[in-house]
Amino acid sequence: MNSEAIKSKIRHNNSGAPFPNARYCALKLLAAIIRLKKTYRPSPSETVTQFDRALFNFLYLWLTGSLASCKSIDDIPDIRIVSGSQPCQPHNLRSIREKSPSWIEYALPVPTKHGVNWQWQPIPNGLNHWFSHAITKTKHAEKCWVMNTTEKTRFLRFITSKWRTPTILKGKYLARKNVLFNHFHKMAQVDPNLTTPAKAVILGIDELQHVSAFNYQRRDSEQIRYDIFRAQTQYLDRLSQTINEPELIALLSVPKPTSTTNTQLIRHQTNPQSYLCIPGRIPSLHYDVSTALRTYIQTPPIFVGSLRQIKVDSVRRFFHQIHVHAKKLDSSMHTQETLRELHNFRVFELALLFIALTSTRPTHQITFLKEYCFDRRHAIVFDKGRYRSIWLCDYFRNALLRYNFLQKNLSRHSSTSLDSPYMWFLIDENMAIKPLSAKVLRQFTAKWWAKSNPGEIAVPYQLRHFFAQHALTSTSPTLTSQDIDRLMGHANWGEQLGSDTLYPITNSKLHHFLNNIPDFLSLKKIEGNYHG
Repeated sequence: MNSEAIKSKIRHNNSGAPFPNARYCALKLLAAIIRLKKTYRPSPSETVTQFDRALFNFLYLWLTGSLASCKSIDDIPDIRIVSGSQPCQPHNLRSIREKSPSWIEYALPVPTKHGVNWQWQPIPNGLNHWFSHAITKTKHAEKCWVMNTTEKTRFLRFITSKWRTPTILKGKYLARKNVLFNHFHKMAQVDPNLTTPAKAVILGIDELQHVSAFNYQRRDSEQIRYDIFRAQTQYLDRLSQTINEPELIALLSVPKPTSTTNTQLIRHQTNPQSYLCIPGRIPSLHYDVSTALRTYIQTPPIFVGSLRQIKVDSVRRFFHQIHVHAKKLDSSMHTQETLRELHNFRVFELALLFIALTSTRPTHQITFLKEYCFDRRHAIVFDKGRYRSIWLCDYFRNALLRYNFLQKNLSRHSSTSLDSPYMWFLIDENMAIKPLSAKVLRQFTAKWWAKSNPGEIAVPYQLRHFFAQHALTSTSPTLTSQDIDRLMGHANWGEQLGSDTLYPITNSKLHHFLNNIPDFLSLKKIEGNYHG
């Protein structure tokens, strides 16, 4: 495979890449149902049949993305139904019923700083009606959905053997079997509206397109639960909407367990449980049986993602304190020493604004080359071994013009040519240029952060974490995960500078977001007419 093909494949796995063809996947799901019926020959029964167990396990493994990894019968889990008062464990399902109909939840592993934490996740709207009927009708037999060794062997043969196209689907294009098996994972991987922490839960951190992106964003488990529920429901709706031929709709009908009637496999319910209707979050409920009045109580959420987040109010106080001190230094009458002091203080302020307003990583020289800055609106920085483009918002451009004006004043006042390839730099007592280093910036940050936020500790790199979190929670405009990765400089081969295209509408949205950050931080307006 040549380099261009590799780059294309990498981009195809990134957020914002094309979704799998919905009709092809829906027809392959229909082929799976037809094959299941042919293999197990379902018949009306008041007890759980082998077909019911096979379909139950197939849907569960499909939803959790485990079908493709089933290579032996040991890979087929024993699914157990537990009560709402039991802790969440792998391959457990439970029923939540505050009103009718019940809602089924399954276990998902959530990565935290203390290791994997298993959390309950509601079944997406579309499959819940089938799971709810299956579980509520058999709640007194929690092990009835566990297949024995013979059934597992037969089921494994069903999912691993070659699938021939059913006669009724001849002439239609069907997705490959592995595409169907990985449908939910692939959809989550390329979904630009699914947050990175939610993707980390579904895919696993190691399977993220940009692994480091997870370390910059933070979201609690209630928000992640909502993100996944909404996304998986949309993925199912997308499949069901492509099957519109009457003869195919009829074939997507399956028997209800312990019943003599059939139902559509994917069917949207209009009356979900009330806890699923809270905008932006889905709480985790625990069935409290310790009191006479048994009821569901809400458990506290856990946080997933960045461990270095800082409070927005702390960032605001920090920059306000720096602004107040800079204003004191900026008097109308200057000596060379006071002008140099103000110049150096503005250098520190500019470097910190640069991190907070562009998300650029603090390196050993917290600046960029003059030749790589274009009209003080765009710049190219060398970041983690590669070049990337950054946008400079209007506020930072004005701050840069103010600094350039101050630098020229200092040069005229001292009769010294302050010539450097870098955009900003420190001046020592001998009027010699001294590059700004990460160590000196950390010391400056520690001093002024302690003054503005007593008892708190922060380093410049945490401003990059602030930027990522603000991008994640922004609502005007709302950014996709692809937008955030681009702003943060997360890129693999084929995604970096020169290998991608930014469309005008996306460019406008990113500029709008960047120009809103100063207002969000309540940064004081830069007054004065600076001509550079």
